[in-house]
Amino acid sequence: QRLVICLPRQVFGAMWDTLVARLTEVWRSRAFIAWTRPAMTVRGSGPDAPRWKVHSLDVLSGLLFLLKVPANHELARLWAVIDWSAINGLCAPLYNNAHGGPHAWAPAQMIALLVLMFLYGGPHETTLLRRVQENIVWCWFCGFALFGPWPDHSTLYTFRKRVGVELLEQVLTLAVCACIEAGLVANDLVHFDLTAVVASGHRWSPYERAVVLSKALIRYLELVWADQMPQKPFPEALRILAAEVALETLPHKALNDVAPERVAQSVADWDGQADPAQTAWQTTLEETVQEQLPAEDAPSLQSATVEQTKPWLSRVAKRIMEQLPHTRGDQDARVGRTTSYTWFCGYLLGFVVDGLHHIITAVAWGAGNIKQALLFRPAMEQHCQRVPGKPKGAAIDSAFDHPEVHAYLDQESIEGHVTSRNHAKPRDGGFGTDCLVWHPTKWEVYCPHETPLQSQGNGRSGRQSFVGTGCEQCELYARCYPSGGGESKKFTLDPAHHRRWQQNREHCRTDAYKAAQKARFVEEGRFGLAKMNHGADKAPYRSDEMNHIAGLMIATVMNWRILARHRLLPLNLGA
Repeated sequence: QRLVICLPRQVFGAMWDTLVARLTEVWRSRAFIAWTRPAMTVRGSGPDAPRWKVHSLDVLSGLLFLLKVPANHELARLWAVIDWSAINGLCAPLYNNAHGGPHAWAPAQMIALLVLMFLYGGPHETTLLRRVQENIVWCWFCGFALFGPWPDHSTLYTFRKRVGVELLEQVLTLAVCACIEAGLVANDLVHFDLTAVVASGHRWSPYERAVVLSKALIRYLELVWADQMPQKPFPEALRILAAEVALETLPHKALNDVAPERVAQSVADWDGQADPAQTAWQTTLEETVQEQLPAEDAPSLQSATVEQTKPWLSRVAKRIMEQLPHTRGDQDARVGRTTSYTWFCGYLLGFVVDGLHHIITAVAWGAGNIKQALLFRPAMEQHCQRVPGKPKGAAIDSAFDHPEVHAYLDQESIEGHVTSRNHAKPRDGGFGTDCLVWHPTKWEVYCPHETPLQSQGNGRSGRQSFVGTGCEQCELYARCYPSGGGESKKFTLDPAHHRRWQQNREHCRTDAYKAAQKARFVEEGRFGLAKMNHGADKAPYRSDEMNHIAGLMIATVMNWRILARHRLLPLNLGA
């Protein structure tokens, strides 16, 4: 095929002058190459090195790249700081076409597509590939010619499934190592925080979740009943009981006035409308119920009273609820909350950020309903694997004022600047455990009136009960124990955890803590930037693993962007 372009003399003259000036500039500075594909598709030297697709550059594409891709463009500087050959080397063991078979798209080109998607916050891969075909600079960045060929979205999907989370973590390690070599990581003070990533799907409403959980419990009771009483029909009272337990397991203000009979009727109506063979969540529900069988601790459903059956069924409901789908789209997303009043359905994305130039050294990922403090240790372990040595301090918010976090900080000798968290107040409005004070040297705890409390033995999970002495004559008794009728005030706590919490609260009054938290507030902009520019506000995919990949790519792109901006050496793409 042949393409003929007719240009007026005036237009061609202007383009010719620009082309000559551009070629002269490139020749003098040697800071730009018109064709990025050779550097991205070079084959390894080993005999078993995979073969990549190679397409020659047509003359028109080369001329337009020279004319329309400036050497100081953001993507040109970004392309220069990425080690494309190292990316191909990481992905090479995943391919086996060294001695036959079709050539594959180079992993560097696939990573370049993902870089563009998360650099500019592209919503979908189909939109990304369409924009690559329309944008000259994007074509140049990925090593494609203006007239193709280009990969389709299924190729990019296959690539994501092939590389997985572990390999993308190695790509993030490449970016962090490049930043360390450039002097952008100090490892002095690090910051860690989490942000909510909304799932790509329609979340169940509280009432719909109650109906789905009720359906699972009814199905579970039917199987247990069939095992205990195979000849008798399933009683309607157990359906109502299952709905009642489901409402109690899902505490939400929208369910306060909902009757169990209404939920049970909705389950019956839903069963009459939905076809299990065509509904994905129905299959997940059945699999979840089967995992809870056999019910060895189940009471006799025929002879047991409601008071005996309800606690057992509540325990079953809590186990089932964790496995049931929380949304119509992403089956792995879970309903969690960011504050005491803000709920969402999706995942939690966390960054460990170095305080010098805001380089993200580790990424934490978890379902939306996971306890945030449990993600701190694995994130810090990733940081220590990528960055030599240990940080001197870590600044985090009150969500991580948790024994697990303090235990890790003490174990690794890292100074923790953790915002103190208030303990829950007693229902009667009196003094709580946050008002107790431990002796600096003795293993004694004192009440607000500076009177030592007496231990009453150990409880579950290391918790102990402490009782005041002479509370009836204390002048603070009315404020400490408003509902007391001549009895002594009783506190239940974990002594080791409570004492460590008090030490952290005392540290929150120091100047070092205030300076660390002031620096942490600057790092809060990392999450705002990730959400506003890089698409971290919503998960682009519909599985936990793929969305974890998205979080890793966002962190990697943000690091490469900082590295490109802080590059001090002259730009040399031909090196």
